[in-house]
Amino acid sequence: MSTRSDNAIVIIGSGPGIGTNTAAVFAANKFNKVALVARNPVQLDKDAESVKAAVDGNITVKTYSTDVIDPAQFTGTLKQISQDLGTVEVILYNAAIVSQSRHLQVTDDELIRDFKISTIALNNVSKWAMPQFVVLAEKDASAQPTLIVTSSHLPEAPETDIVSLSVSKAAQKNFTRSLRMEFEPKGVHVALLTVAGYVFDHNQFLNAKYIAMQAWELYAQPKGGWTEDVRIEEPWSVGRGE
Repeated sequence: MSTRSDNAIVIIGSGPGIGTNTAAVFAANKFNKVALVARNPVQLDKDAESVKAAVDGNITVKTYSTDVIDPAQFTGTLKQISQDLGTVEVILYNAAIVSQSRHLQVTDDELIRDFKISTIALNNVSKWAMPQFVVLAEKDASAQPTLIVTSSHLPEAPETDIVSLSVSKAAQKNFTRSLRMEFEPKGVHVALLTVAGYVFDHNQFLNAKYIAMQAWELYAQPKGGWTEDVRIEEPWSVGRGE
């Protein structure tokens, strides 16, 4: 785990669930700079207050209202984050839209939209993040540059009522694995945080706070012991592909 005291994390796909809880966990563990990225500025303000309330001490939380589907807008946001917070050590890519789509009814626009969110936007993140991650790994032995991508059960167990998201999540998982193959030898930890089911507060494991702690555990893994994928599921769903 990094011993650095000046650390920045970026949450892409903020919200009151996994995104905000992950930001709070990292902020409580020496990450004094937090960037929250999502479309809804009103919700972002609420997310920022939630993160600040969960942490004692000095912390900078900045919010960025942007649409990851718009490459020019999104890449401009990423550049602004660099100007505001400097070098980033951790990124959680958590952007997704969960909406119903079924075979024979799903439209081209829905499929393209979800692919833009899951993979094209992630590609833009990688172009921005990986060069600075590689430099950080080379210059600071205590740093652990990490990209965590929230995945799901859908690549292995697609659902017929969310066809578009199922397809796009499969593409995203493949893209993330290829990033790992390319950049792990250069000192960058690329990992999948597989949320294998639906997240509710009453769940034993599939709840936002537990998932956030698993994101921290991924980051905290020692070099040489990095894992590619942490799968989170409820005991009853094991073996059922849910």
